Amino acid sequence: MPFLLVFASLGFVVAVIVYLNIDEASQGNASILGLLLAYLSGAGAAVGLVIALILDGISRLRAKTAVAERSR
Repeated sequence: MPFLLVFASLGFVVAVIVYLNIDEASQGNASILGLLLAYLSGAGAAVGLVIALILDGISRLRAKTAVAERSR
């Protein structure tokens, strides 16, 4: 979950930066900002999900199993 939020927020920031760098003649109306926010935040969340899954797989491969026995 933290990876999803961090990368979605990063996508949000990138969308705002891209919107601010578009010249005013091409901007048209505010719907471009909404589209950029939706797509880039979604793409950022997807990247965060992929990174989280990769790190989870790596940590599962490195994990060791221990047997706990109870002595009486």
